[in-house]
Amino acid sequence: MLFLCLLLITLPISSAYPTILIHGIFSSKNELTEVNNYLQNAGYDTYNMEIGNGKLDSILMDMNKQCEVFSNNIEALNLKSDKINLLGISQGGLIARCYLERYSDKIKKVNSLVTWATPHMGLYDKIDYSFLGYWKDPYNYKNYLEKNTFLPYINNELVHNESEKYKNNIQSLSNFVLFWSSIDTVVTPIESSQFEFYNIMIAEKEKKLVIQPLVESEVYKTLGLKELDDKLHLYEIDCIHNKFKERTCFEDTIVKQSDKSLIEMTMEYLN
Repeated sequence: MLFLCLLLITLPISSAYPTILIHGIFSSKNELTEVNNYLQNAGYDTYNMEIGNGKLDSILMDMNKQCEVFSNNIEALNLKSDKINLLGISQGGLIARCYLERYSDKIKKVNSLVTWATPHMGLYDKIDYSFLGYWKDPYNYKNYLEKNTFLPYINNELVHNESEKYKNNIQSLSNFVLFWSSIDTVVTPIESSQFEFYNIMIAEKEKKLVIQPLVESEVYKTLGLKELDDKLHLYEIDCIHNKFKERTCFEDTIVKQSDKSLIEMTMEYLN
């Protein structure tokens, strides 16, 4: 009897739901091998997902198409569970959220959505990356709304035919967990990883870039984040953007609001 108890203590705890991993831009599932192996060794049922041919398609494929491919890949798994967990790294977090809002009610519902260093509110820098589906110029917001076919829709910055559905699917989450880094030099502004962006009115009228707190933004209301309440979790960790997928970050670096590592905190929401 004692032996059985000790055995149960040492065995890894299985996740209640399968967890789908999705990589970022100019990347492939191979770069998430360490994260995937760690989770599997801890007893989690994981699927390290690829978008098309990996690196090239992560850049060149339209974000809406990437989201569609991702959803098709999930459907093809034929999972028996009623829900899944999603772990998206950088751009992968946007693809994961797109799946949640656009397809989860038809394919597989989502229990927890966890994102690492994901530019949820878009990117803006001196270098023009307007080919990205999440590039947002705060000085020319109207142009962004008119020409961007991805981010304004999944953020419900525009009223569209599925606005209410996206909001409802967000609110169906058990947990929405965002990890961001104050030393991130890729996500600009860094606050985008915690669903904040520049105040558009101040940018257009005063030509100044001032971060607007999440709770003061329209997205907080139109996307249903306000109603998530204690299901929305934001954590800070000091990792360079490209290191999130390496053990020096996800295993060795402690999340500021806890005494646990990034991967340990993540696993708490995958059970």
